[in-house]
Amino acid sequence: MKPPLALLFALALALAGCRPPADQVRMAPGAAFRLCPPEQGPRLQVTQEVTFRLPDGRREVALAVVENGDRGLSLVASTPLGQTLYVVRMRGSQVAVDARMALPAGLDPRLFAALVQFCLWPEAAVRAGLGPGMRLVQAGPVRTLLRDDAVLWRVTRDGDAPPFRTLELESPSLGVSVQVRTLEQP
Repeated sequence: MKPPLALLFALALALAGCRPPADQVRMAPGAAFRLCPPEQGPRLQVTQEVTFRLPDGRREVALAVVENGDRGLSLVASTPLGQTLYVVRMRGSQVAVDARMALPAGLDPRLFAALVQFCLWPEAAVRAGLGPGMRLVQAGPVRTLLRDDAVLWRVTRDGDAPPFRTLELESPSLGVSVQVRTLEQP
């Protein structure tokens, strides 16, 4: 089974360029987000099925286990058969990555932590991390990240907050969409 390398490669190409300061993540070209401390987010432990739709129309599926609590934020991504692809851990403002497979050059793995925070963290915490020219619009279950009125990322959340039953995440500028479906939680 082929891991979702195409998504990683597409994101790497779209976000390639100068790396922002250590406490910031590029959400899209020219748009940096300051990671929120894990303790500002919800306590959770959840397994999710993640389906990526790539600009070329291909579909890739992965599983993710997301935990946030006393030990910080942890994201473990694996193939549907259980092969670990990578682990991202965040304690305070420090992010560590254990890539079991080579990640494409230029891909900042902190992007995954930033997207989890964009989707699940409280509105005030996300707003505090916005870079220059960026703004967050919250309208019911839809949260939109804009830069100069252009949509960078949009998430539609369904179900009890967080982790929500489903998340529909899209980046029109990157041509990527992601559907996240919660499989289980303790």
